[in-house]
Amino acid sequence: MKKILLLTDFSENSINAMNYALKLFHNEFCDFFVLNVQNSLRYTADDLMTSKSGESLYDALILESKTKLKRIVDQLKLNANERLHRFKPIIDYDVFIDAIKQTIAKETIEYVVMGTNGASNLREAIMGSNALKVLRHIDCNTLVVPEGYQYKKPKTMVLALDTDDYADHKTVLDIMELIHSLEADINVVRFISSENSIQSKINLDKELLLELINENKFTYKTVANVPLSNVLVDDQLSKDADMITLVGQFKGFFERLFGDASKTKISKNLILPLMIFHH
Repeated sequence: MKKILLLTDFSENSINAMNYALKLFHNEFCDFFVLNVQNSLRYTADDLMTSKSGESLYDALILESKTKLKRIVDQLKLNANERLHRFKPIIDYDVFIDAIKQTIAKETIEYVVMGTNGASNLREAIMGSNALKVLRHIDCNTLVVPEGYQYKKPKTMVLALDTDDYADHKTVLDIMELIHSLEADINVVRFISSENSIQSKINLDKELLLELINENKFTYKTVANVPLSNVLVDDQLSKDADMITLVGQFKGFFERLFGDASKTKISKNLILPLMIFHH
């Protein structure tokens, strides 16, 4: 039974991402926890004045959100696999990242799913502000779905590995589980620096992949002198793929992923669904 956290701010982007997840895991037993976070920092004394006599501030602030969330969950159920999927709506009155961490710990969440959202700077133009917060602070497998992306069953996935990334046994097993359930192929792209000889690492990559994945189900290539972030927006690096996967194993993952963004002219949005595996 997979436990999947669906994040929603009631936007069309978040609803689209949730429906993508329902289709991606359509044939698997899943508990979906649908979370809306009411930011505890944005309410003022005016909110106290508008609450009705005898009504708690908490109830006054989240009543409308509860109604919206119920409506969304009811709609999700219509698109779900009724034999395999269950839903639990959650409203949390807290700081965004704290609420997510608490839900992951309480419900032993395996995947977090979210859509991209509004952009106000270069990094956000690729991912969206809340998506960036999740990638920076949440240590859980995360699926980010681009705005307006229409689901099609992934037939080919790209696994992008930076110079310092390694495809460890657990990561490859998780990826294997996903591609097996989808009957998909995987293209491995190792980003390298021309100044460093990493032939031994390339050999280890191939050795592990060949041990766990049929050689007819994956390809392997290297790309030199290109930042990892380019795989998110360059359709040549992800040519013919339906999903991008990354490995977020180190604390510096976020900085490595976007560290060169300010040095490039990247201005497009994320082009494919992005799955990040954390171990």
